[in-house]
Amino acid sequence: MAEYEASLLEIIKEHAVGLTGELNRDTPIADLGIDSFSVVEIIYEIEEKLNVEVPFNANENPFGDMATVGDLLDALDKLIKKK
Repeated sequence: MAEYEASLLEIIKEHAVGLTGELNRDTPIADLGIDSFSVVEIIYEIEEKLNVEVPFNANENPFGDMATVGDLLDALDKLIKKK
């Protein structure tokens, strides 16, 4: 995961308008200030850069039970390993 974790963090950081400190695995998703439009942009960028399909339903919370950026990175790692 280390080879693409930096890329994922950079993508997230570009859209994290609410972020006031350093972005890392322990950063709470709630602190990112990401709106629904930014979620779509993040998903698109991840799919493009990592050549992976991210299942997304606009009617559901895209973060599900994820509380931290680390949870999100782990979920993306599972998707990438599946392909």
